Amino acid sequence: MNQLLQEALLSTHHVQHAAIIKRKDGSVKAKSPLFELSPADYSKILMAFENPREVRTGEASISLMDVAYRAVRADNLSLYAKNQDKSGIIVAKTHGHFILSTYDGTMFASVCAEAVEKLADYFRKKNK
Repeated sequence: MNQLLQEALLSTHHVQHAAIIKRKDGSVKAKSPLFELSPADYSKILMAFENPREVRTGEASISLMDVAYRAVRADNLSLYAKNQDKSGIIVAKTHGHFILSTYDGTMFASVCAEAVEKLADYFRKKNK
């Protein structure tokens, strides 16, 4: 799966970090170098998908690797969030996984989002 991350996401050069996370238990199935997911970060991602309206309108933030993000889009399949320095996080939910990526201020969020959503669609078609 690490090769899949490399080919589908990291090769765009608009994804800083990426991971495929098993929804059932939060285990990381594949990840880019230096990616870390704490139990607290995973809990906030779960909460965002359980209550997408609250994460969009409330004071709750999503954090990943000690960086806080504010949700700009959240629904039952995708979560998009960014922070002040124009970096952001994109998470897509499939049947059994979360596909997560981050981008920094020098990268295009749209390219990152397109790559994540395309990989998520592939997983959904495979019922993964």
